[in-house]
Amino acid sequence: MANEDGRERATNVLSDRIWNGVPRENLTTRVANAIREQVNAGKLQRGIQLRGEIEFARELGVSRQTLREATKLLTREGLLTIRHGAGTFVSEPPVHLSSPLDTMHSMSTLIRESGGESRVDGLKIRQTNATIEIARALDISEGAPVAETFRRRLIGARPLAVAYDYIALNDDAACKLPLIQTFDGGSIYTFMATKLHRKLVSSESALAAVAACEEHAELLHVKVGFPLLLMREVHFEEQHLRGLYSIIYHNSSLMEFTLMRPGTR
Repeated sequence: MANEDGRERATNVLSDRIWNGVPRENLTTRVANAIREQVNAGKLQRGIQLRGEIEFARELGVSRQTLREATKLLTREGLLTIRHGAGTFVSEPPVHLSSPLDTMHSMSTLIRESGGESRVDGLKIRQTNATIEIARALDISEGAPVAETFRRRLIGARPLAVAYDYIALNDDAACKLPLIQTFDGGSIYTFMATKLHRKLVSSESALAAVAACEEHAELLHVKVGFPLLLMREVHFEEQHLRGLYSIIYHNSSLMEFTLMRPGTR
């Protein structure tokens, strides 16, 4: 109710700004400038969904075409984001994460340290059979049972990565899988240490640039063919035992990886 009242007050201010704006501005520019000012003043919050086009245009006293042109202008600026099938949203503040490759980092912690909100959606956990790639990574037989976790990592409302994690079930699938299915999608390092009593202490990573397929493009809100950063990472327990294999597709517009390399002595 409070959000609805706040949005109604913002709409009233917008309407007043549009119809009492600078005379030299055309109506489309007035609408765009009014929305921009409300966002910059914090009266239209980042991440909020705007009203539907018909309702919003009626409340502002402008045509749908005028509102549509103003929305296109603000979308090109990056101030608004159109999500097909969902609506128009005020864009989240620009965020860019940088993660060092020479140390293991929880993505949840990295997001929080950047000042963002760490979120997960689409979590799925199932038993499957190891492919050749997964089998080699976990040092198990091809076709052996593994637990697969799938999730989409977000910074606020912005999709950051699509992650697949694999844990060998060996001969204990009936016992291990129900426990793994209690994973809430947060830090898998913490989950494995506290719930499975398997502390991951090191990892080997391979990073490559790949083009987004249709599925990952839709999940990450990018175009098909957009460059993604693909990380394949084998995580080790003590005594170099292979405990976890991760395949993660990162949105390259939000994520970068860095590596410190010492010079020759």
